[in-house]
Amino acid sequence: MNDHGISVADRLSDLNACIDFLDRAGRLIRVRSEVDPVFELAGVARQLEGAGCVLFERVRGSRFPVLCGLLADRDTVGHLFGLSAQQVPFAIADAVSAWKKDPAAFAPRLLDQAPANEVIVAAPDLQALPIPQHALKDGGRYLDASLVVARNPRSSGLNISVHPMMVTGKYRLTFLTDPGRHLGEYVQIAEESGVPLEVSICNGAGLAAWFAGALPRLGDNKHHVAHHLIGRPLDLVRGQAVNVPAFANSQFVIEAEVLPGLREDEGPFGEVTGFYGGRDRRWVMQVKAI
Repeated sequence: MNDHGISVADRLSDLNACIDFLDRAGRLIRVRSEVDPVFELAGVARQLEGAGCVLFERVRGSRFPVLCGLLADRDTVGHLFGLSAQQVPFAIADAVSAWKKDPAAFAPRLLDQAPANEVIVAAPDLQALPIPQHALKDGGRYLDASLVVARNPRSSGLNISVHPMMVTGKYRLTFLTDPGRHLGEYVQIAEESGVPLEVSICNGAGLAAWFAGALPRLGDNKHHVAHHLIGRPLDLVRGQAVNVPAFANSQFVIEAEVLPGLREDEGPFGEVTGFYGGRDRRWVMQVKAI
């Protein structure tokens, strides 16, 4: 399988390298005309689904592009892994087994400076980011593929997970965490102590970290699964306004805290199953820095 001069480790850990690989492999569609992030972006992506990953270069109201479709088909994921589509689940399972066998392998560096904090916005405005509103009945704009990094309040170990988060203001998000998820347990522990739970929300951190975050019930430090997927550690960078690190190659990091005892409206949201999750009073994040 042609790697087009870009290693598997790079294309699974660095979104820029991933985009370069997709472009060279003829698997990237560039949309150069301006699109509205409310409905139009998702509608165009839906029409192009199956033809390749889509890079929207001009999104109205923002100076940043949006990449869609990395997980739209198994064949593209297989090419990014350098494997057949059928082999990818086994590669992930092997990485989980290797991590459990040797949890200390591939210890990541914790950096003070990294690509993720080249620019720090102390007065955050989520509306400056090209966050789409996807489906017609969605309650608002959603981050739906971001990695949430949090500390276990009891052990201080790190956990990563994927949760839909709805933008409700310049520096406000509401989110849903399903029963049995570690993040919900951490929020409950923090609420019982009357303190906020700090989080780093990583956007564009790469597929290796994303797949590790999507794995359920693996507990503290499951982000090390990503290291075993690529055969080397993924660097972290210190938080700027929270005591929670982020993936150093993230395109954007949204640092926030989950406010104890507060619930606000979240939803509806069109889920991957094709059905809408309902609207309800759910947990609230206050953004501290981007």
